[in-house]
Amino acid sequence: MPSSRFDIAVIGGGIIGLSTAMHLTHALPSLRALVLEKENEVARHQSGHNSGVIHSGVYYRPGSLKSQMCVQGAAEMVEFCREHSIAHEICGKLIVATSEGELVRLEALLRRGQANGIVGLKLVDRDEIRETEPYCGGIRGLHVPGTGITDYAAVCRKYADIFIASGGTLRTSARVTRLLHSASETVLETTAGDFPAR
Repeated sequence: MPSSRFDIAVIGGGIIGLSTAMHLTHALPSLRALVLEKENEVARHQSGHNSGVIHSGVYYRPGSLKSQMCVQGAAEMVEFCREHSIAHEICGKLIVATSEGELVRLEALLRRGQANGIVGLKLVDRDEIRETEPYCGGIRGLHVPGTGITDYAAVCRKYADIFIASGGTLRTSARVTRLLHSASETVLETTAGDFPAR
């Protein structure tokens, strides 16, 4: 069993686990934090195998926590990528109506996006759609200029670097097999040994 006893253990080296651990060690510098990841490196599952889209928040109900977090999170992700030289692009996107029946929903998305504070939204006609995407056959579209893309695996690796630099411990190839609870601690049994944490 390792000699270190941790204050907190996070299971999973994806974007949620690493972000949580990174923010905890930033907020509480004396915290002895551990991240356990079953794979041999971080971001080997969903965090490293997704579309890479930095979503704008156009789809979410105005005033909802989800819409607020999405809009704020998108801005913070772009800033994080810039600050740490992580490849990203604010390429925008088109949401396209392909029939007259979809026009009402497109206009509702415009109103929803505006209510969520997304700037630069614009309804575009067929010719404007084709200027952006020549092979798109829509009849009308909603241009969302703030949507972007990034490499979330690279984001995860940077989160891990920051976490480790702040004194955190990252153990890869450490699949958690069992948790043993007592009054004073939880021992995480893993394929890389046992790790006690408060």
